[in-house]
Amino acid sequence: ADRVYQINLAIAGIAVGTVSLPILSKAFKNNNFLKITKIQNKSLELSFLLSIPASFGLILASDEIVSALFGYGSFTAEDVNTTAKALKYFGYGIPAFALVKVFSNFFFARGNTKTPFYISSTIVGLNLILSLSFFKSVGFLIIPISTSISTWFGVVLYYVLLKKNGILTIDKQLVKNITKIVLSSILMTFFLIFSIDYFAENLDFNYKFKSIYLLSIVSFVTIVYLISCKLLKILDIKNYKIK
Repeated sequence: ADRVYQINLAIAGIAVGTVSLPILSKAFKNNNFLKITKIQNKSLELSFLLSIPASFGLILASDEIVSALFGYGSFTAEDVNTTAKALKYFGYGIPAFALVKVFSNFFFARGNTKTPFYISSTIVGLNLILSLSFFKSVGFLIIPISTSISTWFGVVLYYVLLKKNGILTIDKQLVKNITKIVLSSILMTFFLIFSIDYFAENLDFNYKFKSIYLLSIVSFVTIVYLISCKLLKILDIKNYKIK
């Protein structure tokens, strides 16, 4: 479950952060505050564009994903069920995992490495406290649950400190685009739920070609999401180019 959600984290968080950090650092060095604001808002928007549908997908199709990827040989139906539960709770934290990576770059670009370190330490500490405190009563599921909760807490910390230090300015267009992204993701989930229900027999644990059907469904709902984003004018490469 940890490895599956990290695929989404790599795309929505690490990739966006890696691309934006050099140009953001240069903008800070040149004191180009207009460009800084634009880069930061576009980084957040792109992160949401990739992480929100991924989160919905992992939450709603965790059983089918785990079954298609690992449900073979000695990996039993019970193993699929327990792993899918863990993946589902990791899914709730996907946007937070991505945002933490992007927010930390806003400090790194200024040469501030201490604040991200302190926040990361707080996230890890809270994660450990929650996991150890509730492991006996909740079981192994407390690990993905506490990971998601502690990371969302880290997002709140980052946001408060960024606003307090005047490092982050959220423009109205970002709020509008996030709303459109959420709407597109909701539309995607309708098609995802319908497809999973329609091909339920072909996604069954014992069906030999279940991975092919899952891949087809994922491809289909991804196209639906991209078309929706395009129609709502939030999927345009020009919007993410910083000259």
